[in-house]
Amino acid sequence: MLTEPLKNGLIACDDVNLHYVEWGQEGTPIVFLHGLTANAMCFQSFADVLAPSYRVIAYDLRGRGDSDKPSTGYSVPQHARDLLALLDALQLDRPIIVGHSLGALIALYFAAHYPEKLSKLVLIDAGAKLPWKDASEMPLWLTAAISRLGISIPSYQEYLDRLKQAPYLGPYWNPYIDLYFEHDIRIEPNGSVRSKAFAQGIREESQNYPQAEPEAQWANVQAPTLLLRAGQGLTSESDQLLSEADAHQIRDSIANCQYINYPTLNHYIIIFGVDPAPAEAIQRFIEQGKAS
Repeated sequence: MLTEPLKNGLIACDDVNLHYVEWGQEGTPIVFLHGLTANAMCFQSFADVLAPSYRVIAYDLRGRGDSDKPSTGYSVPQHARDLLALLDALQLDRPIIVGHSLGALIALYFAAHYPEKLSKLVLIDAGAKLPWKDASEMPLWLTAAISRLGISIPSYQEYLDRLKQAPYLGPYWNPYIDLYFEHDIRIEPNGSVRSKAFAQGIREESQNYPQAEPEAQWANVQAPTLLLRAGQGLTSESDQLLSEADAHQIRDSIANCQYINYPTLNHYIIIFGVDPAPAEAIQRFIEQGKAS
């Protein structure tokens, strides 16, 4: 059964209102950051494992979900400043920061620039330079995710039917993926749907990617770190966001970094509860170093 959020609302964070959800109210706070076109509800499967013992929080990045969508201001450094403002607004003292995909790049940048603001860091399937040079070299799965933004689809069922055709999603479909896409869309009066994500902001995000400089951040991370890699290709055997070689480089370049590879999970399903192992690995990592 899906754990119901205890809180679900907006909070003022400097110049934007960010939508956040919170599961669990006891224990160490854990803050989750999602990917490029995603929303906070992609972390429900982690909340189901962690919320009984921890205060689990996820939020929509600016331009996504139900958070404000300013006309400009989309970059990894800006998202890191938003995260800083969120921690202050929620009065969170050195939480564990977990990021997936773009969220991992933000979490990495945050850990390097605000080391006193977190206790541990978890990077899920990102943290190195992207394996393409420009938009023309983007993989099919990413261009498909971006191309749905701003497009009106006649019905929600058709929206889902199109998504289920993706070989990296359809065969693994489960209630977590359903929940995620329920929060991805808004329904128009005529019954058509479109993604809530702000397409112009996503494009600006892509152009500003060089500001992330992930390789420049590794040596400055002081927090104990866990890196989880999705080893299964999305459209081919070699189609991963994070190569094994890059994962090893991250592990060797961050002073205190543990690494786990999941060869049967792809970039998407690593967060959707298809296998409980990633959430359980995070739980074990959190427990390390606690007094018995």
